[in-house]
Amino acid sequence: MNFLNLTVRNLGVFRGQHHFDFTPVQPSNRAHSASRHLTVISGHNGSGKSTLFQVFALALYGPLALGERVSRQAYSDVLLNRLHRYSDTNIPIICDEGGVELNLRYIQSGRPLQIRIERHWQRRGRNVIETLMVFQDGQPPDVAADDYQSWVNDLMPPGLASVCFFDAERLETFASPEYHDAVLIETLRRLFGLDLMERLQTDLEHYTLRRGGGRRADRIREEVLQYQANLDALEAQCNQLQVEAQTWAATQGNLEAELAKQERRLVAEGGSYAARRPILQERLAALQGEIEGAANDMRELCVDLLPFVLVPALCQDLGQRLIQESEVQRYRVAGELWQKRVESVRASLKDKHLWQGLDVSPEVRSRLIQRLVQALEMPLTSDAIGGQPFIHHLAEPEQEQLQVWIAKALHTVPTQALALGERLRALHAERRQIEEEWRRVPSDEVLAPIADAIARLQAELSALRQQKTTLDKQIGAIQFQRDEQSRQLQRMADQFAAAQRNEQQLEHAQRSTLALRAYQDALTRQRLLRLEEALLTAFNTICHKGRLLSVVHISPEDFRIQLTFPSADLSLYPRGFLNYTL
Repeated sequence: MNFLNLTVRNLGVFRGQHHFDFTPVQPSNRAHSASRHLTVISGHNGSGKSTLFQVFALALYGPLALGERVSRQAYSDVLLNRLHRYSDTNIPIICDEGGVELNLRYIQSGRPLQIRIERHWQRRGRNVIETLMVFQDGQPPDVAADDYQSWVNDLMPPGLASVCFFDAERLETFASPEYHDAVLIETLRRLFGLDLMERLQTDLEHYTLRRGGGRRADRIREEVLQYQANLDALEAQCNQLQVEAQTWAATQGNLEAELAKQERRLVAEGGSYAARRPILQERLAALQGEIEGAANDMRELCVDLLPFVLVPALCQDLGQRLIQESEVQRYRVAGELWQKRVESVRASLKDKHLWQGLDVSPEVRSRLIQRLVQALEMPLTSDAIGGQPFIHHLAEPEQEQLQVWIAKALHTVPTQALALGERLRALHAERRQIEEEWRRVPSDEVLAPIADAIARLQAELSALRQQKTTLDKQIGAIQFQRDEQSRQLQRMADQFAAAQRNEQQLEHAQRSTLALRAYQDALTRQRLLRLEEALLTAFNTICHKGRLLSVVHISPEDFRIQLTFPSADLSLYPRGFLNYTL
């Protein structure tokens, strides 16, 4: 990868747009001089050298140039501090926008690519809006715009930023063995992709801890079995009650059939009792219907205007008050119309044509007009409510409707209530009389056993119906409990299924963690082996000795490098060079 040029706009000490060309300079006489592949940036303190290296990192990595877990607000704060500040009136002003454009050459599979990376920053209050654009050979790469940063990271991993972009002021820091070792170890981890795997392992551990705090599936299974046992018990109890209800229904059918048989036998036997019985039954049924109808009429009166009959004085006061307020309202309307008429009369009196032919001096005429207008302007008032405030602000149709209801409550409704009460008393008296006649009808020796049988059957049917009603209530209560238990069971079954899925996911996460650790170990060893071979070859090549260095070993635990040299000819090595450990 070769950096070709860099354009900076409104960042750090660079106000406006500044262009830096890093393209290697080709010599004019190729036969006698080599190409210049080294670019040196020099300058006084504060001239912008450190800013250039920061701009390189920002252009390539954006927020990742500051670290892996930098918040969006922290990134905005850094950019706000890096935007150029200038002063025209001794007041510092921050530029509202800035940007960077980086062009580089990248070799991919032996094919050179021209890469252009553009970042633009726009200040919005305390935040900065960033726009990233990437071009490959003048065209956007074949990835989504949201994946541009990942595409750039594949070209040059962010882990290399700390060892690639620094100025001479940091060389002394890099020379420190402790810092150097830490940077080298961190760089190797990032190059090997171990930091991503460690982050994935951490995420899996957090996921396991977060999902592992729920209820276990075996405990929920015990609750499901308990709910199922309760549901089975309720189902068995409900079935038993339903069988019992069917038995009582069959018994009721037998009793009703026996009662019908005895009634037909009674009719067949004849006699005065048999002849009067249908008539009395028919009349009793008719009386019952009339009583219910009169009672419904009475209930309708109760929910209508009958309660107001109990407070006639209050109804009368309300009606009188409505009349008084209506009178006052009419006076007010008439007064408003009268005032309009007075204005018309005032204008007519001031007309000179009205006084033509009358021997009246202007002074007398003026006093006369004034007195007439004062007399006419006296307001029309009514003291119907005695100066009390208005209570019912009602329209005239509403007042008329209220008066109609008050009249009904005072006159019509009491009469209707009395009539209905008399009718109910008469109907109840007639029913009591017919029931008394029913009891007084004498029975002969032939009809007495039949009547006794009918009475016995009716009593048994009445008791059976009461028992059946109680049984139906019990069945309804058991069915409600069964349905509620079924819903609880379904909810617990859903929780059990969710717990099983959660345990399966936790098991998969644990297996994934183990597999990831094994993969990390294998990947580390594989890449370390390749790095050891590359270091061995590069070292011997640089020293122009094919076998000067025999073994390079890098520890997979702490990435410490151990160099082993053959001991055949010790004069070939500088003192202290053998068994060098980094």
